[in-house]
Amino acid sequence: MRKVLVISLLVIVAIIIAVLTFIVGAIKFFIGGISLAALIVILLIVWLAWKIKD
Repeated sequence: MRKVLVISLLVIVAIIIAVLTFIVGAIKFFIGGISLAALIVILLIVWLAWKIKD
């Protein structure tokens, strides 16, 4: 009985760690997407300003 309890506890902890890891990865992916979009917009503005000067 005690062995089953320990194994189920370890499985529950492993699932919690996996979910938290997934959430952290999703947040980092979301932040990376936002920064990439901002970088693209900034580059577009610089390129347009450079084109208008010519």
